[in-house]
Amino acid sequence: MSPADAVLAAVRGRTPAAWLVAVAGVPGAGKSTVAAAVAARAAGAVVVPMDGYHLPRAVLTADQMIRRGAPDTFDPAALRANLVRLRATGSGTFPGFDHAAGDPVPGAVVVTPGTPLVVVEGLYLLLRDWRLADLFDFTVFLDCPPEVAVRRVADRHFACGLAATAAEARRRAETNDRRNADAILADGCRERADLVVPAGDGP
Repeated sequence: MSPADAVLAAVRGRTPAAWLVAVAGVPGAGKSTVAAAVAARAAGAVVVPMDGYHLPRAVLTADQMIRRGAPDTFDPAALRANLVRLRATGSGTFPGFDHAAGDPVPGAVVVTPGTPLVVVEGLYLLLRDWRLADLFDFTVFLDCPPEVAVRRVADRHFACGLAATAAEARRRAETNDRRNADAILADGCRERADLVVPAGDGP
């Protein structure tokens, strides 16, 4: 069973079926890919990316720019406020993320009343200090071997131009993204998830 099918089976197996679902995992685990695959299999579902809550580049310090992607380069309070509003009203507007520009895009994702499933995907959704886990009906952690995750992230850095060479991309993945992964695992995010899904090579 693919990760997306495993998530959908678990979501639909609940009574009532889960509506607001978190898909978390380390960098390179396949969160965006799996969330998109879940939405493609569930008519009318909407994906909300945590990346929309990156702090804009203009407000980051030089050190934060180097460590962009670390927890302190996001705005968890805004994400929590928007999720609280979504739970209360059944609708909401969320930012997306422009990878070419490297900044959030306000109002890019809209959840309308009656949306059957909302999948929020991102690194830190289960982080204890972010206090988000209680807002979800169901939480998923994509469990990816560290070396596989680092390779995927390095490939992505190189492909999108974040790194000029494959060696630079690997170095960035090893120093920055692996640190973020270690923080997620040390915080116990995997153990707190309702479902842990092995993250293979496909959605």
